[in-house]
Amino acid sequence: DHELVENLDEDCQKRLERLDQNKPLRFLLTIGGAGSQVDTFAKIIKTLIPFIKDNKACLYMNCGDYLNVYEELKKRIPELNQDSFCQIHFDDWNKEAEFVEQAISNQDNSASKGLHVFYNKDIFAAVYITNLLMRASDVLVTKPSELSFYPLPKLFIKRVGGHEKWGAIHSAELGDGSQECESSDFACSMTELLINNKEILHAMNENIIRNKKDGIYDGAYKVIKAFNK
Repeated sequence: DHELVENLDEDCQKRLERLDQNKPLRFLLTIGGAGSQVDTFAKIIKTLIPFIKDNKACLYMNCGDYLNVYEELKKRIPELNQDSFCQIHFDDWNKEAEFVEQAISNQDNSASKGLHVFYNKDIFAAVYITNLLMRASDVLVTKPSELSFYPLPKLFIKRVGGHEKWGAIHSAELGDGSQECESSDFACSMTELLINNKEILHAMNENIIRNKKDGIYDGAYKVIKAFNK
């Protein structure tokens, strides 16, 4: 997406600054496919909660337009029912966009700590809030779907479709994402490793900056040029 590529250098520099300053590591968890991997999501969230409480991590969780997934996670994770711990951002696009702007600004505020859940009935808002949150996030946690090709550090959970394995392979070759974590335990271990070993994310961000210079993320621009000939 244009705004991600256009702001890539600035966003990566902010990620590197947060790493160097030991700011909470911002994870973005995207829940698609009607929540088909809810067990894995629940385990990753439970892994992150102690780090969130210690101000070592921050979690943005987009449930898209699947409120039922959020309700199911609340049954499994008591902290999601605590207003003092979990902040919800539901069906108010203007406030959600304002939240993202605060997060992107790199200031110490409520947007840079804690656990935040997003949900929108409108399908455009449900999908697009992920695009905005990616600019403010340090790690995108996702199955290796089309999000494999987005320019930010990625932690890949197990694929749903067989073809998706190539997204993780491609990203790992570029150095902007992890290998595919084929089990929940593997994904949770990788989550802890990223928090405790910041050099991995340093390398991913540096690779992303280099990849941009090489034109790796310019595919959409090239398609438009091809059609305009």
